[in-house]
Amino acid sequence: MCNPRRVEITATRNLAQAWQREVHRVAERSALITGQARICHALDAAIAAPALSALERNLDTGMDGWQEVETGYRHDVDGGHVIYSPDERTLEIVATIREQVVGHGEASAHLSGEVTTSVAHTAEAYYYDDNYAGRTEEVARAEARELAEQGADEQLRQHVAEVADRAAGERSQAVQEQANAAADADLASRSAIRRGQLDSQAEQRLATVGVQARHAFHRILALAYRDVLLALARARGAQNIQCNDSDSVLDIDFTLPD
Repeated sequence: MCNPRRVEITATRNLAQAWQREVHRVAERSALITGQARICHALDAAIAAPALSALERNLDTGMDGWQEVETGYRHDVDGGHVIYSPDERTLEIVATIREQVVGHGEASAHLSGEVTTSVAHTAEAYYYDDNYAGRTEEVARAEARELAEQGADEQLRQHVAEVADRAAGERSQAVQEQANAAADADLASRSAIRRGQLDSQAEQRLATVGVQARHAFHRILALAYRDVLLALARARGAQNIQCNDSDSVLDIDFTLPD
């Protein structure tokens, strides 16, 4: 066996290669929507001004379960809330239903192009002068040529793939924005439909919410009447004043002078 000899073969490709890519993107948007129904009662004609004034003083001082908001004082109940407005002297009862709505969108773009390029790849193989193990020069040349052609083909494939991937990457953001816009539109459409349905459901729930809301308001109104009556009794010199508040019953006893 002699020292091996080397054969180098270079394969070249000069051609125009077409490519295609499909860019597809999806998007999802969600929002918490609210359905509401409300009713508003004017209190001036039904409740004496001194009682409302006492009520407002108590609310301003702080009443359990009531919190000050921009439009007045709010008390949350199951399925809604009630707001007393000192400025308007109104009681607004609101039934509320909330639900998460999801919108979906997708967009696609078909890309195509052509790559005109020239690639070359060199490969080598070995043979022996004494043809040891069948390694003749012809065998080596055929092997090197096959490897060179395979390498050139692979190099061309990678180049075309890089060009196509780069083009797809450049369009990816635009396609994603289209998908986002489609999801936003779908969410808006679904929300509008569902909000109307939730408003109807809230309307049906308003009576139940109203019972709870009025109970909460009447509770603090009773305390306001208590304060007014006690102040009036003291102003008239009442004696033996007793006030008991239990089981949602307010009991006031006193004795007026003769």
